[in-house]
Amino acid sequence: MMYSQQEYEMVRRQTMQIEAEKRAALRLTLIIIALLLAASLVLTALMCRNYSTADHRIKTAETKAADMEQQYKKVSMELAEKQAIIDANKATLGKQNAVIDSIVPKMLGKAAKENEIAELAHAIYQQPGHVITLASIPPDNVLRRYRTRIDGKPHSYVLVAGLVDGKWLLYSNLVKNQED
Repeated sequence: MMYSQQEYEMVRRQTMQIEAEKRAALRLTLIIIALLLAASLVLTALMCRNYSTADHRIKTAETKAADMEQQYKKVSMELAEKQAIIDANKATLGKQNAVIDSIVPKMLGKAAKENEIAELAHAIYQQPGHVITLASIPPDNVLRRYRTRIDGKPHSYVLVAGLVDGKWLLYSNLVKNQED
């Protein structure tokens, strides 16, 4: 069987077309692979950078956590100290109020002894403003100087009464203590 020149040309063109299509497919595949390789390189670089910055972030976070832990311990200790001071002040204030509540009725009834009134003068002096409010006018014999010992140290107080805005107030003034 003999083939004509046209048939040979047709087969040659078909072969060249098939080869051109193969080259185009290979070129497209190569471009896609090159793009994927470039994308993978970019992603790898980003991951490496994120990994190195993540390590730095972790170290920074650990340092901050350690600093915050130290600050927490310091503040907790300060809070405990302040709470102890507040509790001591509450206890002292409670004792002062108990002294005031127990001695003021005796004083107003003129039955209080001199050492009790000296203790009252010290308790009033420890109050804010060194003053308490009275239900009625205090006796005149109470408004004078009192001496007492506080923690072994001599203190001298003067009680002074006054009528302010329709209320009787009793002031305690520290006149002398051991340091004077």
